[in-house]
Amino acid sequence: MGILLFLAAACAPVMRNYHGHHVFNPVYLFYLESRDRDAWQKPDEVIQALALPPGASVADVGAGGGYFTEKLARAVGSSGRVYATDVQPVMIRKLRRRVEKQSLTNVTVIHSGFDDPGLPAQSCDLAFFSSVYKEIDGRVEYMKRLRYALKAGGRVAILEYRPNADAPGPEKKDRLPESQVIDELEAAGYRLEQRFEFLPREYFLIFEAGGPGRGVVNRGAPLPHPALGVNAPATAQVVGEAG
Repeated sequence: MGILLFLAAACAPVMRNYHGHHVFNPVYLFYLESRDRDAWQKPDEVIQALALPPGASVADVGAGGGYFTEKLARAVGSSGRVYATDVQPVMIRKLRRRVEKQSLTNVTVIHSGFDDPGLPAQSCDLAFFSSVYKEIDGRVEYMKRLRYALKAGGRVAILEYRPNADAPGPEKKDRLPESQVIDELEAAGYRLEQRFEFLPREYFLIFEAGGPGRGVVNRGAPLPHPALGVNAPATAQVVGEAG
């Protein structure tokens, strides 16, 4: 059965047309959860770089099957909140199952819109986009709307595949240059705060609402954050859905 699924997926495009929008093909969810992802995605280092204190509120935008949702929920702890959003019903079902199975009581699953983040006003310390920013239509306007969901001093983190990365992932025609992402975020009213270069396939940018700027480059893995750790509390469960 596994071989049949693999062969079927091999014939399917990584991105598909869904209601007129170019989005990730859920047939490849198995790859996002494969054992080798941790090696190149370096989720622990990514979470450390975000420097989230216990009690923080995070939006995992385009959360897919919840790979990062679960890790973010553990990082912010029982006093924090993670809003896991997606536009595809199949992803919402996957998210709900994961949240229930892992008892993630600090996670809220939200069925968002294509042009609207669907997040409560001034609810988030951080909005996190892992290989999903490229799928957004009208990105500048979308990011302007997102600002209403951010608290004062709120940040945006974006991970996207480098156009020249020779590795499995989005087709190169679907990838965005780092400079384009920076220009679009600046046009939406954000300032580049940090750039991390420890991921082998992706660039990793952190923005803050504000004026233009080119930020600080961090070439290596981030230093451990004292508030985080492998033994962070694992709490939660779905508490709601919008949309």
